Amino acid sequence: MKSKFCYTILIYILSIVPSFFAQQKFYLDLNNRDNDIFTVTLIPEKLSDENRIYQFASTAPGTYQRMDIGKYVKSFKAYDQKGNEIETNHESLNQWSISNPTEVKKIIYEIEDTWDAEVDSNYIHRMCGSSIGDDNVLINGQCVFGYFHEMQSEPIEVKIYYPDDWLLGTALQLNDDGYYEAKNYDYIVDSPILLGKLTKDSMLISNTKVNIYTYSKTGLIKSSDILSSVEDVLNAVDDFTEGLPVDHYTFLFHFEDVTNGAWEHSYSSIYVYREDTLTNQLLSNIKDIVSHEFFHIVTPLNIHSELVEKFNFVNPVMSQHLWLYEGVTEWASDILLLRDSAISLENYLNKFQHKLSNADIYDKTISLTNLGVNSTELTNQYPNIYEKGAIVGGLLDIRLLELSNGKRGLREIINELSEKYGSDESFSEEDFFDEFTYMTYPEIKDFIDKYIKGIESLPIGEYFEKLGITYSEEGFPDSSQLSLGLTMGYNGKFVIMSVSEDSPNFNTIKANDLIEKLDNEELTINNIQQVLTMINTTRRIGDTLQVTVLRDNILVDASLILTPKIIKHSFSINKNASGEQIELRNSWSRNL
Repeated sequence: MKSKFCYTILIYILSIVPSFFAQQKFYLDLNNRDNDIFTVTLIPEKLSDENRIYQFASTAPGTYQRMDIGKYVKSFKAYDQKGNEIETNHESLNQWSISNPTEVKKIIYEIEDTWDAEVDSNYIHRMCGSSIGDDNVLINGQCVFGYFHEMQSEPIEVKIYYPDDWLLGTALQLNDDGYYEAKNYDYIVDSPILLGKLTKDSMLISNTKVNIYTYSKTGLIKSSDILSSVEDVLNAVDDFTEGLPVDHYTFLFHFEDVTNGAWEHSYSSIYVYREDTLTNQLLSNIKDIVSHEFFHIVTPLNIHSELVEKFNFVNPVMSQHLWLYEGVTEWASDILLLRDSAISLENYLNKFQHKLSNADIYDKTISLTNLGVNSTELTNQYPNIYEKGAIVGGLLDIRLLELSNGKRGLREIINELSEKYGSDESFSEEDFFDEFTYMTYPEIKDFIDKYIKGIESLPIGEYFEKLGITYSEEGFPDSSQLSLGLTMGYNGKFVIMSVSEDSPNFNTIKANDLIEKLDNEELTINNIQQVLTMINTTRRIGDTLQVTVLRDNILVDASLILTPKIIKHSFSINKNASGEQIELRNSWSRNL
């Protein structure tokens, strides 16, 4: 995947001119690239004793993982007007103190590229990190910029110098003086920057200007390829939301040597993929993820609690409403495609079946609200928010449609909430469930208590029967697909998240084992796709694979048996559905 590139970022300090437009000015020079270090120069204004602490982020909104950006800082120095160094102290992992902040005229610090930095814990996913390459640079704000205490809400300006033949893609706006503007620290974190040898394409969706910037390692993939592939998705979101709630949006695509996912933002999103031919399978995956990330312009951009409104970068307090921000978004990303005829009913039900199968591997004693509040600690359980969270969103939609006689489902409630709040107003973290119930029906409180706050078994069959769709949980083996009977996650190392109790490997390996080798290959983020593809295409059911895992700091060798994949949670259309069921299904399958 990503080769090691040598890269230095020196900062030009032009003139120190007071400005009422910004309290913090950052300078980055990307013309010199000798190692994997960003050298950042900051020109602050009017610091006081209360600004003594300079803060780097412990995490960032929407990542649900501990980052501790301070561990990437290699040096931190402050200077007065005459260039004399002012004493600073490394107070804690993410904080530096300045002995005499009122005299500070310039700060210079060096911070590592997170893609190539070697860390023992809290690995940062690439779409959330920073990268320095020969012909491209990725900047996620929290990985490069910090802020002074009591100045998180102050405006920021960033000037970036880069080669003349590069393009720069970001949702940030460029002012007449050549600075990219952010109204506060939260906004600079919310606005990733991709620059380098990129391609660009644009289009209007209703009144929203959509830009796509693409870095492709060998030039294989162009922005025009992406735009033509996702145009139907963007239009489907527009139809679902009855007009997009933003006037501009920027997609940033990075195609190199590894697929690592995507990260949403208010006015943009960043995608990290392995460069490959745009096959139907790859395009289908991109469309699914774009549908999810783009819908975040509704939630949490326009529907969020006060915990999201002003994020605590020092000691984050996570929201119990992760079910809404990620679970409902994932539900919407699928149902909006069905309702815009971008996918078939069979395709939609297959996606729902896939989520049910994935949800089976997670701990059923953890409620969605509990998962939200403890998302940074429950890292092995967190992905269930995209599975169970979306399933619960789908069931809530059916229940709302039933109670309203097909007139008002979850889509309509979400659009009403988006109109009520918008990007600048937050709802009450504590009172939102009561508000949601008040806006809908008293019976919804029971639903929330059982399936969002609670851990009762989900009524899949009962609810889909209301639509004249029959559901069966019973599983059957599919001999065309191979399985190891386990699920893996990644946090710097591949970790076994769970082992199926039905698998012959249940007593061989354990949850939380770290995989060192699989099929005699050292398993890395760079080769996992190739290793799994090779196993799928060259092995048969009953074959054994050698695996080496790290368990309690001891290497353990074991043999895994390949088994048929068990297909559970099947759906079929009830040909004898009643008129009432068919009528509700018709309301469910279209935008009202």
